[in-house]
Amino acid sequence: MKYGLIMHKPTTNIGDDIQSYAIKQFLPHVDYYLDREFLDEFVPENGEPVATIFAAWWMWQKWNWPPSKYIIPKFVSMHINNYDIKRNSSPITTEWLTGIGKQYFDAYSPVGVRDTTSVEYMRVNGIDAYFSGCITLTLPKQPVTPDKGKYVVIADLRPELKKKAYEWLKDSGLEIREITHRYSYRKDTEATMEERLEKAESILSLYCNAKFVITRRLHVTLPCLAMEVPVMSIVNLKSKGNYTRWAPYSDWVNYISEQDFLSGNFDFDFINPPSNKDDYLPTRNALIESISSFINEMEAFGDAPLSEVSKITYTDEEEKDWRFNLMRNTLENWLYENRKLLKDYKKQKSSLKQYQSQIEKLKIDNARLIEENKKIRLNPIRSILGKFKRIIKR
Repeated sequence: MKYGLIMHKPTTNIGDDIQSYAIKQFLPHVDYYLDREFLDEFVPENGEPVATIFAAWWMWQKWNWPPSKYIIPKFVSMHINNYDIKRNSSPITTEWLTGIGKQYFDAYSPVGVRDTTSVEYMRVNGIDAYFSGCITLTLPKQPVTPDKGKYVVIADLRPELKKKAYEWLKDSGLEIREITHRYSYRKDTEATMEERLEKAESILSLYCNAKFVITRRLHVTLPCLAMEVPVMSIVNLKSKGNYTRWAPYSDWVNYISEQDFLSGNFDFDFINPPSNKDDYLPTRNALIESISSFINEMEAFGDAPLSEVSKITYTDEEEKDWRFNLMRNTLENWLYENRKLLKDYKKQKSSLKQYQSQIEKLKIDNARLIEENKKIRLNPIRSILGKFKRIIKR
């Protein structure tokens, strides 16, 4: 059996590569690196089936669904991006989950997802889904390094939080190491997939050997849980953007709000950091068992042809027709959205011109008032000077 590893090639978040690293540990070997946004274009060298674990963030370009017929998926740890065109995503929302797009999911269901919002989204659209947890919960511990326990890691804290962290840690005797998950592979196009996975591994090693970690990122927190590294997560769960992703894990982690961290309203001991809770272990174990079972099933197929492994029943022609209609619908929606945006832009541009005209008029009126005010102030002085001159003449 051939295996493909899902990656987001133009990512700006190393968390994506950490997820890919977590997937890779289960694969007997990696034969293909697959770009999650363009799986519909994939054709293997010999037309063979390629088993793939779909643990990732899905998807910005929904018109590229379903994936190639050659891909045999294991749906676990998926997060469904439900953004719209205003967030640089697709103008379609649920159309990709109809017809053949839905049939692809149904053929390989149930669908494991990593957040309850995605579970609801899939179920509302008639797809069998369940909460599987995030693939990063399955990460193994990294090898021990000589500096283990001698430093603390601060990962992607906002400036005021980072400043406060330095204050809290000044008497701890620990070295402070800062790291960010922000890295643009849109610019660093020369980095190979292997090099990117090595970078992800080095970051995980940094976390694993830290005394503890302070972060705002989910894909720092969950790897720390998996590797049993004490972690303090600073997250505002009242924010909808945070809640949708963090909610399933909030009872498993030591988290506090930004305000509580800034005010010192927390019980986290920096000298003897508390161990993480182990409530995540049943989810971790179930996820490992599920993926391992899939790999065993795929290995049993050996070098079987696609026809023996694939579960899809629609024809190439049916998929072609459905995809054409989906893309046409996408273009129509995009045209409609762009027309609205253009209309709003023209309206805002017109309002801006009016405001600019009003500002210019106010400037002129203000200049006139200043001149008049000068005259008003000068008139008494001129009167006094006139009287003074007349007195002198006498």
